[in-house]
Amino acid sequence: MKKILIVTLSSLFFISCTRDFAEINTNPVDQINATPEELLTLAIMKGYNGSFEYYYDYYRRIMPWTQTLVPSTGNSSQFMDDGSNMNQRKDIFYGDHGALLTDIIYKIDHMPAEEQIKYVNIKSIAAILKVYYAWYVTDVNGSVAYTEAFQARYGGTQTPGFETQEQLYDVFDTQLNDVYTAIQSADQSVQVNPGDKDLFFKGDISKWKRVANSLRLKIASRLIKRNPSKVTAIATQVLSRDEINSTASSFMLRARRFTEHGNFNPAGMSATKPMVDFMNENKDPRISIFFQQNDYSQQNINKLAAAGKMQHVTEGQRYVGGPVSPNMVPANMSRYYTSAKRLLDGVNYDTISRLQYRIWRPENTSNGIIGTGNAVFPILTYADYSLLKAELAARNIIPANAKDLYEQGIRASVETYNYIAKEALVDSYTAANDNDITAYLNEPQIKFNPSSALEQIIIQEYLNYFKQPNEVWALIKRTGMPNISTSLKLENTVNGAGVLLTMPRRIVLPTPSKDNLNYKNQNEALNQMKQDPDFGTSESDIQGRIWWDKK
Repeated sequence: MKKILIVTLSSLFFISCTRDFAEINTNPVDQINATPEELLTLAIMKGYNGSFEYYYDYYRRIMPWTQTLVPSTGNSSQFMDDGSNMNQRKDIFYGDHGALLTDIIYKIDHMPAEEQIKYVNIKSIAAILKVYYAWYVTDVNGSVAYTEAFQARYGGTQTPGFETQEQLYDVFDTQLNDVYTAIQSADQSVQVNPGDKDLFFKGDISKWKRVANSLRLKIASRLIKRNPSKVTAIATQVLSRDEINSTASSFMLRARRFTEHGNFNPAGMSATKPMVDFMNENKDPRISIFFQQNDYSQQNINKLAAAGKMQHVTEGQRYVGGPVSPNMVPANMSRYYTSAKRLLDGVNYDTISRLQYRIWRPENTSNGIIGTGNAVFPILTYADYSLLKAELAARNIIPANAKDLYEQGIRASVETYNYIAKEALVDSYTAANDNDITAYLNEPQIKFNPSSALEQIIIQEYLNYFKQPNEVWALIKRTGMPNISTSLKLENTVNGAGVLLTMPRRIVLPTPSKDNLNYKNQNEALNQMKQDPDFGTSESDIQGRIWWDKK
């Protein structure tokens, strides 16, 4: 025991050396003596309060690229070429999040046998979270160190080998399958229940079992272009087991005061024309949760007209999206009934709708009211899962009723966003009821049509993933939809010189440094990825692709 303590102390310094000294010494959790369930809370927090990911990766890169937001000043001519400051997910995983999850598993594996049998559930939770986040990292990085990572402080290698993405997909699937079996085989009468320390499901292991199984299908869906037969094989087993089957079993984190940091604030970010036009046309009940009404209420129009700032007109559509293409930025090229912002008494009145800030940062103050701080992070929801299965059914990969799954997914999506809005106290939103959802399902472009089913389903996945920008990006890469020809029409993006811009497909990969202890493995992994003809011109080429994103 003494030997293990010494190793662990040195490892604590190793993983904490980049943190503020005061934080280390005032941390309420003693990581050396903490129980696995106490470490679980800290591990979850370290995975989902990374504000820089929202500031850079989401608001300033992925969401503009995928046309789910546009800066209030419009996109620059270089916005599709800028991948700087991205890849926060990698820093989070290889920092405290992955290390703490590994610590939990290590602690349990080194307990006496009679104690280990009591911790099957908690070890399983840690394993699911570790697989998910490692998959999230490889999703844009390709080959990464996983199996041998985080082992140095336990006497393992300081130079972990990298696994290819193809290898990792096999590892992830095996581990999730093993977790499902372990939970099912465990003696539940003796299990230590983490209770509130499990910030997801408060120790309800039946929901974790469903997540482990359903996440296998989600991960496998990335293989549609690479190995469709493997997707079918995995789907066959997954569908025969317990799956996410209700909004209550959705894999979502509800957390209070996780988003206090100002980097979570999407102020200055606005709605896009493609999304808003489609949602307006089809009376989408989620529109007031996604976007704020613009500033041109009848009261404000009257005020501006009286001041000679505009002609007196009747209030029009209050949800208006901004053009995405950089060549549409100048005010005199706007296509809306009011052509520009108007300044009166120090207030700018804007034609374009802003994002609903509170679904991203519920601490925001609006109309003098401070938000609740109750943030919801969707990871794999019932809506996601239902729509994914609808897509697989439409592709004839699984034997299921695509129409039923499509409608089920839309209903679940609206219900989930109702919940997110209620928790965050979103400003001036209208909660949809069953009649609203039914009416939406009967809109001409929404009503299920077997001849255009795949396009309809993917558009709903795109809308549903609004609060999961990484999944919107992956969806477009995986399916090629929505695009300029689908019913939800993305814009051709053109710079000021008339050059067509294309969406980036990965982050800037780091160039291995010879000063890095693991240079040999990093360099070999990068060289192996470069053998793929779709890799691009260099590791810095964000138009290049990683393995699963096959042309």
